[in-house]
Amino acid sequence: MKIFSEENLSAEEKVLLKKWQSLTIQNNFIFSKTFESSPELCRRLLEKILKIKIKRIRYIEREKVLESRTDSKGIRLDVYVEEKTANRSFNIEMQVANSDNLAKRIRYYQALIDMDKLKRSQFYCDLGESYIIFVCPFDLFGKGKHMYTFKETCAEVPNLLLGDGTTKIFFNTKGTAADVDSDIKAFLDYVESGIVENDFVRELDEIVKIVKSNRMAVKEFMTYEMTLRERELRGINQEKERTALRMLEEGTSLDFIHRMTELSIERIKKLAEQIKSGVNRKEID
Repeated sequence: MKIFSEENLSAEEKVLLKKWQSLTIQNNFIFSKTFESSPELCRRLLEKILKIKIKRIRYIEREKVLESRTDSKGIRLDVYVEEKTANRSFNIEMQVANSDNLAKRIRYYQALIDMDKLKRSQFYCDLGESYIIFVCPFDLFGKGKHMYTFKETCAEVPNLLLGDGTTKIFFNTKGTAADVDSDIKAFLDYVESGIVENDFVRELDEIVKIVKSNRMAVKEFMTYEMTLRERELRGINQEKERTALRMLEEGTSLDFIHRMTELSIERIKKLAEQIKSGVNRKEID
């Protein structure tokens, strides 16, 4: 199915359209857009994962942004859901990058979610149950499990739960153990390879197809990707300017700084002038 006439697209948009056509549910945008399109499917998936009953999802937000201060590291949640009647919140993340920081990442996510939930006039007991679920196409812990569930326990008394209401789950699509039910196994197989094995996954796959054939979704994806690229370029340029500032403060020649950072001589001269006039690094435009 042709979504756009490519002759009306820019070169960058054509590249992004080709990327869109190859995306699977492992892509964060497709993953979050799918569950935004079907909150009921999201509710049922959570019930299957956590083996709990969820009466009704009252709130769902895709790409929810959280930050504690203007100068702190913000996070962007793929899918964030709250069940108001039970005071429970659920965050589901697609994590395709196998890095060694995921344990620290989930810790930070939990902290910012709690800060967002607890207002100034509220008490600690107002914090409800919180579930953070990372779906990973790799085995982070190398134990062959499909599902690793973490709760706070006592080191001296392993069966003693802290009872802080938090649960953190890491899914592994490449698991080999017989440790999850058939629906969860089918979901993980679908994330891994796109194989449709049962009715639940068939329904999920239909939503993915609807999302991928939606013109507005494609436009949103293109805008999202272009924004990410612009933000990445800004970050690269800012790092180059910080490097140039350090080199200027050490008396390095403009020509050498230009060769090392690829900044223009004019921009380096402007940075040098700002140093002389006492402009703070954070104020550099």
